[in-house]
Amino acid sequence: MLAALSAAPLVPASGEEVLPAIPGRLDGELDSRIVPRTGSPFDPQAGETRQQELEMGVNISAVYDDNIYLSASRKEADLVMRVAPAIHYRRGDKVSGEGGYLSVAYRPTAVVYADNSDNSRFDQVAEWDIGWRGKKTAIFWKGAARQLGDATADTGALTDRTEFSNEVRLAWSIREKLSVELAGGRESVSYDSSSYADSALNYGELALRYTHSPKTRLGMIYKAGRFEVDGAGEQTVQRLTGRIEWTPREKIAVDLELGGEHRSFDRGSETSPVVEGRIGWKPKEGTEVYLAGYRREQASAYLPGQNYTQTGAALGISQRLGSDWTARVEGGVERAKYSVVSGNSTGGRVDRIHFIRPALEYRVTDDFSMGLFYRYSENDSNRTGLGHENHSAGVEMGYRF
Repeated sequence: MLAALSAAPLVPASGEEVLPAIPGRLDGELDSRIVPRTGSPFDPQAGETRQQELEMGVNISAVYDDNIYLSASRKEADLVMRVAPAIHYRRGDKVSGEGGYLSVAYRPTAVVYADNSDNSRFDQVAEWDIGWRGKKTAIFWKGAARQLGDATADTGALTDRTEFSNEVRLAWSIREKLSVELAGGRESVSYDSSSYADSALNYGELALRYTHSPKTRLGMIYKAGRFEVDGAGEQTVQRLTGRIEWTPREKIAVDLELGGEHRSFDRGSETSPVVEGRIGWKPKEGTEVYLAGYRREQASAYLPGQNYTQTGAALGISQRLGSDWTARVEGGVERAKYSVVSGNSTGGRVDRIHFIRPALEYRVTDDFSMGLFYRYSENDSNRTGLGHENHSAGVEMGYRF
């Protein structure tokens, strides 16, 4: 969890990957962390963790950004510095044995703009995972709270917002390889500016998990909820998906969720496909490749009463160079198509985003890394004033105490 909170791959801390509280288009890039890869509560292949552990680290970066607002009409360059300490405490074992466990993490980030000092801010991220596990039953409470102010592709501006997610999940092992899960939760986004529409989703979920073999786990998930957006009518959402977590070989891992989603709203209803997937491949020692893809529906904060369908893919390659150097490159494309679901506004906005990010990392010690990176991204939007082109380059340093 600390590795995820450090917001960069340079802090050499181990831990499970944590999804964003609200999946979305962060910094105009693709969010490739789209399917949890931490296993089900009764995963017999899950690894053990220490009974108690405290991790602390810090990440420091300085980035020259030629378009801090992600704007076509207000292109402003600046040097942006970030200092982000992080702390993670874990006690107990979530995936094996019996009894309670606790996992909490917190990362504050000071964001300082050299020229546009009025934009300087203090971001915060807190995440928790608390639960109890018996012989055949388990209960979990997982959540996240984020206070952010970065620019988004939807708004085309620096956007102060608070994101919350909470979920309670009950799991019951019917047989050795079969389990049932029942969950309920809430996800919300609140914006400081009244110009943007707040949103919240309340949902329930029923899932059936089956461990076919040590290399294959299957799942069937039904999710239903009510989606509320300020300035627009309610939306009811029903989703049915199937999931496979498959390791055909030692160096290949597939995590794929496919299905359909039905939404009802003021202007009618629609049924659309849902895709969330990732393939990881390690062709040889020191080389790693991933391919991720998704298709999902989001509510627009910039255009109340409109949803946008995100369809995207990302490819990443990591290559170790000797014992201390690692080269990485990530790139991806995304298409966001907007449609009217409530009110009398005019739809038709389409954003086409692509990005590439090469980076070079040097591991000074086991606990200290440094790196350089460059990122180019472009949003070819058909809505005047919302497209952007962005170049940024910087240096990052990560240290684990």
